[in-house]
Amino acid sequence: MSESTLNSYDIIAYKIYESPENMGTEANFLAATETISQYISETFKDLDVFKDHLSRLEKRVKSINQFADTVYNYYQDKQPLSFDIVKNMVSAAKDINLKMITDIVAYKIYQSPEDKGPDLNFISAETFVAQYLSENFKNIREFRRCLSVLGKGHYAQEAFADLVY
Repeated sequence: MSESTLNSYDIIAYKIYESPENMGTEANFLAATETISQYISETFKDLDVFKDHLSRLEKRVKSINQFADTVYNYYQDKQPLSFDIVKNMVSAAKDINLKMITDIVAYKIYQSPEDKGPDLNFISAETFVAQYLSENFKNIREFRRCLSVLGKGHYAQEAFADLVY
């Protein structure tokens, strides 16, 4: 394996560590290894074509990061958006849009006859958001694309919260 590929494992494993999909050090490295292997097998006709592609990349950090970003984006597209992942993203505030959408849904619950107090309203909103996203989007990128179609900033968050509620 080339130095670029080896460094890419580390970068991808770190990106997974920083993401909601963090599964622990060993599992992150295994996921990175599996993703790179799958990416190479699906993208390149054979190993020689892949090696030729790598040889054309400059041997600088920027090139290694570009390759790692490409493979990590591939990884994110392949990761299903599960209820637990979304719930973790909201509760850990790993995605500000999801957190704001959840807060808006909780406020809508507060204004409704179903109001059960701030804590229960937030737990209900968190559940609604996690369920809605996991049932309607295959990955986080698809959700972000949808959000960008709805508008920018608070307007998009409010529009999406209306969909969830």
